[in-house]
Amino acid sequence: MSSTIEKISEWVLNSRIWTGEAYVASYSSTGRAFIYPEITAYAISLCCILYDERKDKRFLDRAEACARHMIGISKDGGFPCFSDNLLYAFDTGIFISSMFDLYDLVKKDEYLHQAKKSLRWLYSLWDGRDFDAVDKIPEKPEWWHVQSVHLAKLAIPLLKASKYLGEQEHEVTAFKVLENFRRLHMTNGAFRINEKSNIVMIHPHCYATEAYLYAYCFTKKKEFIEIARKSSNWLRKIQNVDGSFYQIYDLGKPISNSCKKERIKTSDAVAQSTRIWKLLGVNHEGIEKAYQYLNGELRENGLRLFKNTSFKSKLFSWRRGICSWPTFFYLHSLILPFGRMENCKNLF
Repeated sequence: MSSTIEKISEWVLNSRIWTGEAYVASYSSTGRAFIYPEITAYAISLCCILYDERKDKRFLDRAEACARHMIGISKDGGFPCFSDNLLYAFDTGIFISSMFDLYDLVKKDEYLHQAKKSLRWLYSLWDGRDFDAVDKIPEKPEWWHVQSVHLAKLAIPLLKASKYLGEQEHEVTAFKVLENFRRLHMTNGAFRINEKSNIVMIHPHCYATEAYLYAYCFTKKKEFIEIARKSSNWLRKIQNVDGSFYQIYDLGKPISNSCKKERIKTSDAVAQSTRIWKLLGVNHEGIEKAYQYLNGELRENGLRLFKNTSFKSKLFSWRRGICSWPTFFYLHSLILPFGRMENCKNLF
């Protein structure tokens, strides 16, 4: 395992996933995909964790280089996805969280200033109950353009803001967000993607679970850990024999026949699930199976996102290459100790 950690760590620093100023979604033999602000923000937090763990200054330097890039592309505090140039609440929240992580290490007030600026923009999308997902909903919105369960993860930067800025309003907002998304948590433990759908997408399901795990770590409120445990147990029940998950499940069908006909396996959720299980100290056997699956998906020390090569979406053809965020999640999982709940504070 230590060899895999070292190889992936070097991949983070030196592979083509890094452009010299930011991280791309993926790369392949045909070139790189677009620079991805959300993923570059994830890289800030990951590199902070790796620096804190190893005291290797290359990771701190990389975190600050990513921060400079992100500050440079900010639009009044909000962050775009360069595939559509909309400003995203989720991506902005990940950036805010990363600024607090970086400030915690280097104590530069600039990072607190940037977090505050992005918080002001984020609150421009708040209606007192929900955050809008984007600044302008397109004519034909996808689930990530509307109020879906992935936005539960905004509780993490909000709770960090209450801590680092000493402003309780952010904690109050975080609790409203978490309470709001409980409506999507089913009795079997799964999070529906949104109110208009009975579909569960494993990647956003894990995002929501991470939010409740972090909230428990922050508040010690049992209601949050109970939600996370139920969600974790549902993941354990649906894990495939080879350690994988399908991308999509339909709650209207039995688990054995509940995924879409494409039956696409996705590595990001596999890596996320292992983080959840390790933090909770459960499903050791499932973690090992997941690691075996992920090791089989490594190429050049980075992970492919989809196993099914027949996936034909032109919009997401870039996801067929070697991807950033699944690999980031996997590396973080590998360095997490088993059953140390306090490490929830490092979720990104």
